[in-house]
Parts: sequence; structure tokens; C-alpha cells
Amino acid sequence: MPQPTLCVITPNPALDRILIAPELRLGAVRRVAETRVAAGGKGLNVARAAKAIGTPAVVCTPLGGLTGQQVAWLAAQEGVYIHTVAIAGETRVCTLIVDPATGEVTVLNEVGPHLSDREWSAFTGRVLDIAAEWYLICGSLPPGPPPSALAELIATLHQQGRRVMVDTSGAALKAAVEVKPAVVKVNGEELGALLEMSITSVADAQHAVLKLHQRGIEVVVVTLGAYGAVGIDDHDRVIATPPQIPVRNPIGCGDTFFAGLANAFSNGHNLAAALRIATACAAADAQTLAPGAVDRATAQALLDHVAISYW
Repeated sequence: MPQPTLCVITPNPALDRILIAPELRLGAVRRVAETRVAAGGKGLNVARAAKAIGTPAVVCTPLGGLTGQQVAWLAAQEGVYIHTVAIAGETRVCTLIVDPATGEVTVLNEVGPHLSDREWSAFTGRVLDIAAEWYLICGSLPPGPPPSALAELIATLHQQGRRVMVDTSGAALKAAVEVKPAVVKVNGEELGALLEMSITSVADAQHAVLKLHQRGIEVVVVTLGAYGAVGIDDHDRVIATPPQIPVRNPIGCGDTFFAGLANAFSNGHNLAAALRIATACAAADAQTLAPGAVDRATAQALLDHVAISYW
């Protein structure tokens, strides 16, 4: 493939099983109306969305076992470029259960296989071999590597003059912000946990992104589901509010938002334009079943319906 715009770093990929189960009840027997499988984990969702909106991307990820082989095969079938590092453990399976009667989505995420020091070193070495404009760190760390290992990878990328965007959570997010990636994109729950504060409103989100920006993060964006997104950089403070849409599956919309954000920044857009593009992409994705399966024409049509305001 030509040099990718995005290197999508995915430490903990998954095989996603998406089940449509009407009137789901715990403890009861129900027939599944529809089943889909897809290469999953945040990074695969991001790469799928990036491809859909025309941004060349390559995924770098550790895969193991028969499940890992299936993930690689599914990615190839979609035309998603993937660089893999073989590991001894079995790649995890994540199950998404959608109840169309209520609109509720239940997600069962396996933890993931343990990565040895050797496997983590091989994985990060593969990342550093890839030349790209932006490096996107997506999702959780698997068992094995400590959060500091992620910070070390970001620091090494910085030393080589490479720009990094981060979408992770918990201890990995805490370690990542210490080395100041160029862009941090998180949801309200993740940012609230990082800053030890409750984010229940747009006003809370404004306070939180300002607080993190003051730590030296160039761009901070927090997504708030149906309420949109709040962002800040050295020039602007922006709120993007999505239009009301029919939602089929909200899972993965944050990943599509991240892909849209990376697409916008790689094309030189400012923060307001980037949030508009990312929000339109996420809204389009919410109307599909598979995470990251955004329709480019739908996203384009939604652009003018995203409201932008400043604070």
C-alpha cells in the first residue's frame, strides 16, 4: 500500500460478535435474529471508519490463535491494511448484544491475552518501522505491559518527530498524558476518572478539557454521546452538537469520531472544522450495526446539520 496517513496502534484487538436479540431477558431463552462478526477492538473500528471516509490507514496489532487468524482474515476482506505481530495467547472475543425493541446494547468484553516482554517489544518495534503522518493509540492495554510501557512508546515516537493521538482509558490514559501526546480524545466517563471529577454536563466537560489542556496537551476533546463533543486547543474552544438521528447501535461511534478527527487534522482543518467532521462521522455510524461501518455519503450529508458554537 502507499504510505499511510494514519498508523493505528491497537494493543488489544478483538473478534467482535454482534448479536441482534429482540426482547432480551437474563435467565430466559431467546433466539438471535441476526449475527455478524467483524475484526474489532477500537483500532480496527478506527481503521474501518478511516477507510470509509477516504483516509489511508494501517493497523499495527498483536494477534494470536485461531481467533487472531480470523481477525486478520476479516480485516483483509474489508480491505483494511494490517501489520501483525504473532503472540502465544488467543486473541479475545467481544460480544455486543443489541435489543432492537428497547435500543439497549449490552457489551461483554474479554480481557485479552497476556503479552510477554518479548511480544510487547516486537509489537512496538513493528510500530516504529511504520512511516505515517499520525500515530493513533487506540483502546486498552492487554495484560502484561504496564501503563508505563505505553508512555515509553509515545515518548519514543516523540523523539522521532512523530505526532501522536491517544484514545484510551484508566491507568494507560494517566500514563499517556504524562508524556503529552499532541491530541487526547476521550469520553466523559474516561476524562472524569482521570481528573477525579464528575462530568454530567457540557459545562463540566468545558472545565475538564481546560484543566487537561493546561497540563500541556495541545488538543483535548471529550465526547458526550448525544450531547456532542467539547474541544480545546491554543486557539479555540469549541462545542459540536449533533443532529437528532435514529440510532441503531451507538457502540463504536467514539472510534468513528476519532477517525474523523484524525482525518480532519491530517487535512489541515482547524478545531471547529475537525469537530464538525468527527461529529458527522459518529452520527452516521450510529445508524449502522457494525462499529466503524460509517457511510461516507451519510456523513457528508450530516455535516451541515452539526451545530458549532464557541465558549
